[in-house]
Amino acid sequence: MFTPARGKLGKAKGVGLHSPSSPAPAVIPQLSPHQPTPGSVRGTLSPLFPWSSASSVPPRTPPPPEIGEKALVDGGEPVLVCHFPQQLRNSLIERPHQRADAGVYGGMDGRSGLSWVLHGSNLFVWSHLNSRAAQGCAVLTIPPQFSERDGRAGDSKFSENWLVSIVGWRTEDQNDVSFVKACKSAGVVMCHRKTLAVVYWPDVFKDGDTSVVSLGTGDKIEGSSTPALEESRLSGRKSFSSWTSSTGGPGGEVVNSLIASAVPGETPQACVAIAARTNGELWRYDCCPLGITRQQITRDVVARQDVGLIAFNSSSARSMVWRLPEDSPQLGVRQLLLLTAAELECWNVELASGGKVSEAWRFNILGNPDTQKDLSGQKQVWLLDLEVDDSGNFFTVLVASFSKDRGNSSSFMQYSLLTFFDNAPPDGDLVRKAPMQVILPKARVEEEDVLYSMRLRVGGNPMGSAVILAGDGTCTIAHHSNGSLKLYQFDLAWGAGKVLDASVVPALEGDEGAWLVLTEKSGVWAISEKAVILGGVEPPERSLSRRGSSIEDSSKEERQRGSSIAPRRVVSESGALNNRLPKAVNQRPLHDEEAEAIVGRMFQQYLTTGRVDSALEKLERAGAFEREVEMNIFARTSRVIVDTLAKHWVAGGSGSAAIMAAVSSQLIEKQRRHQQYLTFLSVSNCHEELQLKQRGALHAIMEHGEKLAAMVQLRELHNSRAQSRMQVSGSFDEPDSVENIETSGALWETVQLVGEKARRNNVMLMDREKSEVFYTRVSDLEEFFACIQQHASSIIGQEQPIRMQVERICEIAEATTGVIRSAIRYRDAQFSWYPSPEGLTPWYCRPTVRSGVWKVASLCLEVKAEASVSVPSLVPKLVSWLEIVADVLLEGYAGAITAKVEREEEYRGLQMEYWGRRDTLLLALQQHAKEVADDSVQYILDEGKATQQRRAVLQKMYPSLIAIARRHAGYQTLYNICTDLDDMNQLRSLMRESMGLREGRFSHYVFDHFCTTKQYSKLLRLGEEFQEELEDFLQQHIHLRWLHEILMQQYNSACSTLHSLALSSNPLIDEETTYVRKKDVGPMAKDKLRERRRLLYLAKLSALAGGEMVGGDKLAMIDASIVILEVQEEAHQKGVVSDEVLLPVQLVGTCLKSGHRDLVMRAFDVLAFAGDDFRKNNKLLLEDAWLHAAEQDNWASMKDAAEERGWSDEQYWLTLQGTVLCQMAKRCYGDGAAFYGAPFQEILPLFESDRTEEERPRISKADSAVKTVESILSQHGGFSDGREAMLTALKMGVSSDNDLDDKELESMIDS
Repeated sequence: MFTPARGKLGKAKGVGLHSPSSPAPAVIPQLSPHQPTPGSVRGTLSPLFPWSSASSVPPRTPPPPEIGEKALVDGGEPVLVCHFPQQLRNSLIERPHQRADAGVYGGMDGRSGLSWVLHGSNLFVWSHLNSRAAQGCAVLTIPPQFSERDGRAGDSKFSENWLVSIVGWRTEDQNDVSFVKACKSAGVVMCHRKTLAVVYWPDVFKDGDTSVVSLGTGDKIEGSSTPALEESRLSGRKSFSSWTSSTGGPGGEVVNSLIASAVPGETPQACVAIAARTNGELWRYDCCPLGITRQQITRDVVARQDVGLIAFNSSSARSMVWRLPEDSPQLGVRQLLLLTAAELECWNVELASGGKVSEAWRFNILGNPDTQKDLSGQKQVWLLDLEVDDSGNFFTVLVASFSKDRGNSSSFMQYSLLTFFDNAPPDGDLVRKAPMQVILPKARVEEEDVLYSMRLRVGGNPMGSAVILAGDGTCTIAHHSNGSLKLYQFDLAWGAGKVLDASVVPALEGDEGAWLVLTEKSGVWAISEKAVILGGVEPPERSLSRRGSSIEDSSKEERQRGSSIAPRRVVSESGALNNRLPKAVNQRPLHDEEAEAIVGRMFQQYLTTGRVDSALEKLERAGAFEREVEMNIFARTSRVIVDTLAKHWVAGGSGSAAIMAAVSSQLIEKQRRHQQYLTFLSVSNCHEELQLKQRGALHAIMEHGEKLAAMVQLRELHNSRAQSRMQVSGSFDEPDSVENIETSGALWETVQLVGEKARRNNVMLMDREKSEVFYTRVSDLEEFFACIQQHASSIIGQEQPIRMQVERICEIAEATTGVIRSAIRYRDAQFSWYPSPEGLTPWYCRPTVRSGVWKVASLCLEVKAEASVSVPSLVPKLVSWLEIVADVLLEGYAGAITAKVEREEEYRGLQMEYWGRRDTLLLALQQHAKEVADDSVQYILDEGKATQQRRAVLQKMYPSLIAIARRHAGYQTLYNICTDLDDMNQLRSLMRESMGLREGRFSHYVFDHFCTTKQYSKLLRLGEEFQEELEDFLQQHIHLRWLHEILMQQYNSACSTLHSLALSSNPLIDEETTYVRKKDVGPMAKDKLRERRRLLYLAKLSALAGGEMVGGDKLAMIDASIVILEVQEEAHQKGVVSDEVLLPVQLVGTCLKSGHRDLVMRAFDVLAFAGDDFRKNNKLLLEDAWLHAAEQDNWASMKDAAEERGWSDEQYWLTLQGTVLCQMAKRCYGDGAAFYGAPFQEILPLFESDRTEEERPRISKADSAVKTVESILSQHGGFSDGREAMLTALKMGVSSDNDLDDKELESMIDS
């Protein structure tokens, strides 16, 4: 399945689903001995079963080593940790009649250090971390009632139906180390995948085969949600009649994950187990020696539709893990992580018996925008497995996706790792930690059962590596080396069978350990970091995914791969080059060696004859231009030149002076040789070819020249430091004193440490001088900075006097900055040789170098604080070097960020780190300058003279700091400097110069600072010079924008701003508004609506100042807003609405429902001045207003009173004039009606008779009832009795003269 480019590929066989501690199916071979392969690891195992009596392990085979032995740490091949226990060997040997396809299932528990194998009807449990602990293997017998129903123990189907989880019991006298090395007490929970039956052994090492059983009930358990169906205790022989004939749940759903946890408290040997079924069901088991209770956990298993990518049955369970390896016992709660087909769910599990299990949070993985971006173009996506680190905050998900190649329409699978980080633990605020890591870009298409058989493990060395266990028994370790992915597949020369599970050597000393694998035939093996690095190869489909799928490219790829798939071997350390090549490079294809030999011969020919006969053509045929970066043949040859060893090493008894003299001459010779090599590349046209095809390789070659120049500078610095010390001590005539001076100092000790590390990595250098080794390994100059980062305390000598510490820090600071600046000078001088720099990160901008330089800067800051108190005279020297170090460090960060941006990689995290360290360093430098200035005026009593003196000192010290801050956008420092100098002219000058910086404009920083500190007058005065910039800034500060517009005499813009501000939904009163009105904030806060009306009047004045004519549209709109705001003021005074501005539709609805007669009438003012578009779009609201107007008068009682009391026509007329209908008809339809926009008549006619003859045929019968005020009033409940009065009131309202004579009134009533 996951098979790198090797001699043989594993055959994928689909098996079922498995939990992290579940058995992986394997196949037991027939018992036939095989002879060992020559050169096999440790020469130990000759037959397939090394414990076979017929052909056992050779007598002189050493016993398996302990984990901590050097063989495991330094070995280049896998190391046998422990054999299978004798009881398991006997079980395998005693079954010669067993079927060939019978299953061996096993797993490993990393927390307890226990392994287990299920074979036949027995479960074998032993410790794999101590070879002697295997003698104490626990053999557990599965109760017979299970084998009676589930089939014979020899059947392959019997073992594959069980999942196993181990719970370690830690005693009070055991710490982490003793518990892991020798787990003396452990419980085992075993769950049947189909029936949910559980077998529990409370203590496998003390109680032996005593078990507790909870039997499943087939179909019955599917509908049960109550606990404690069956509880019993037995000694392993009692049968149960409740075992039903059903062995599976509905639909073939099975348990695919099982985890267990110890329960803290008084109950001994109690644990909680959680089982997850493929359909998403969760079941809880409370296990103790007295019995088992079962309870189904309520969970929504309905498939979700918002998963973002194609994933069927998105609620189905994939795997489960505990979020943390162990939790605080007093809390009694652990968090469970459940991976579904689309999401990651977190559940809180109360460990007490019968405790609750509740969902804490969930995260939609496939719906995450970053995930969708990474998986764009994929046809279908599967989330396969989940792992979490020991901190519980980093989540790694194994993902498979299906896609098609657009070039040839072929289908393929892609396997990747997604890593998420909990940004706010434990609340589940997940963010992506890094871009998706593609493990296999193009692989063959597999069935779903094969995909679901894959499992993921994380946490071992190399740091950041991951293990993928496939269902066919292959074990693949993926890790990154120099920015490229490498794959290592575990495989022994004689065959160890399938890999059943994998774990990690526990971090007993705070470091992650080697990988451990449990094999089918050969016990437990450890894979060291060195073995993974040396055996790693590129993914087999990487080239295919980059170059397409043509037959020619594929065949070429196969030829290249065929030469590189020889069995893994450790290349002998016969030369300095092979030991220092990048990881996994020692396995070099044959054509690489041939190409390198051709380059060497051509270069030698050029040096002797000056000719390069057809060099380019020969090297192209040899494939010299195919490899990338440091894998490239030309880059390797360049490394050989700069790292070559001297032909004649200086004798070991020679003095250091002789050694250093030889080193200096050798460095000069290497510089000359490397320059000749560059000339050879240019003459042979290879330089131009590299510029076109392999920019990274050419860049690596030029970096070798940079490091050579840096080494020469470092050597010269050491010589100058030694001469200075000799001049101070006057020891020129004493040879021993001269020797001691030359071999002392912080730089010398650093060189010794780096040389010692290089010697440990190469046995050929063990008897050589450390300093000579250091100056020979030019390409490893980054180790100099790594050593400073790791051993800074010992290098500066923190136990020494402060004066000595300052001297040593300054020496290291001079060395680090001198090295980097020498490299930069070389780059500037040799600029024409370099390729295009886009996307290439210089070596001095890489993390190792940055970390070392930052460590030097941190030490300067720490020692400065102490020296300021004890020896103030040393501070200026220390700060001067701190300034140089800060400049170099910040330039390194800027280069690294630029390269990431050009490569379109994520750079925000690096940028935040850059900004933080920039501000720290610049603030420290500025603070020192202020302290010096303050000290200079300490004894000046005249305040004016003191101010002048202080300013003069600052003007002398600030220019260099300003230069650094300008280059790196240190806006806070620049502003503070201008403030200290009280120099607004310099502030304005800096604001003009920094307009094009990537991080943002300095002018915006100044604007924001003035706004935050409420210096509004200064802010607005800057608008005279930075008008456009301030306008852009004030887009987010509308409360101040209108002031700037009035100041700039932009009255029309100020009018629009004030109008929108008065009607905005945002709170009007804030800190900025205190500048707007020179009054106490209290009255404004009490009358916000009146303040808004004041802003509308200001808008009206601004419109008039801008040339707006009286009666114009803009003034009419403002007047309409004033009327609407007055209505809200009146409603607010009556307590109907709040003082926050409402929308017209909200205000109308509130007034109509208020129950106040006058507010109902004021609602028509809002409708009139809200505009014709508002009335058109809210006709239902308009209808509701007329109905509420009709309800304000009792028309029935009015009619009865007129009849009973005999009202005269004039009295009747006066009564109708007082109705709301009459007044609103006059307000909206009368001759003096005031409104904004089109008149009411165009939107809603008053009477049916007002419609034109052309309109009536177009109005349908359904619409006719809502087209006029008359038809609206017909819906009123009192219309039948008061129709005549209502219509008369409307006609009286629209009449131009209310003083009607009797005849007119009579005719109106009659009509």
